[in-house]
Amino acid sequence: MTKRKGSMFDDLTGMRIDEVEAKFEAILAELNKAETTLVEQHVMKKIHSETIKFAVNKTTSPPVVGDEHADATILSALEQKSVFDACLRARDELVERLAVPRHRVAHTLTDFHHKLTNSAHEEAPTLASEMEMFSKFFEFQSMMNIYNEQNDVLHNLSKARKRLLETVKEVNKNDRRLVQSIAQTRERSRRFRSEAGRLRAYLEKNSSGSKHPVPPPSADASERLRAGEALTMEEFASMLEHGGLTDVEPTERTKAPTSKQAKSEMRRTEARRGERRVGANKKE
Repeated sequence: MTKRKGSMFDDLTGMRIDEVEAKFEAILAELNKAETTLVEQHVMKKIHSETIKFAVNKTTSPPVVGDEHADATILSALEQKSVFDACLRARDELVERLAVPRHRVAHTLTDFHHKLTNSAHEEAPTLASEMEMFSKFFEFQSMMNIYNEQNDVLHNLSKARKRLLETVKEVNKNDRRLVQSIAQTRERSRRFRSEAGRLRAYLEKNSSGSKHPVPPPSADASERLRAGEALTMEEFASMLEHGGLTDVEPTERTKAPTSKQAKSEMRRTEARRGERRVGANKKE
């Protein structure tokens, strides 16, 4: 003998209606809590993504972080990005002031120093030439000071870049953990929604309408549907129940074409039968 399959309400058999209603309300409370957590997690996920894009210069505007979503790693990344941009601007300003390469400046300084300190009387420059060489010597010497300042700026820039990259890696790790948490919360919400629908069906079956219907799905479900992602059957059922899909045709419109098609099929059948009778008469 095959074992009879149990009903989906076997665990509710023997329970009073008020007990089932209390259980239904408790499941609704857990469902609302999970949906609230899911919304908060999606907000944090958006902040993490925008922070990473801003840190790697894929976007020009930083994310807006409220006090309720303030995170130490996010704030540190935004601050370090500001320091890095300041080092970049300082580097660019120095580059604009340096028109001659460093090796040429060093070579010219060595040449002027050799000519100005040459002890041979016959090779000594004139007064006008010596004044011009001294002027250029001091000018190139100030340029060398700028190159020394550029070394400090490049060192600070490299240090700021390393710090920012390390912080972005930490933000990326937190983002991956957040993706896993969102998947777990979404699965928990799906189970609560399925259980709430089951309890509600039991209450309706026993002529006890519930005062608390199953809440509609969060905005995340609609966004994922517009993005082309897959939804669960519970989310589709909830959207249909709350008017989320409005392009479904009424039942009356779908029944009319079927009746017309049935009549046309009957007419075709009668015509074919008449052709068979005519053919039989001709043979006789």
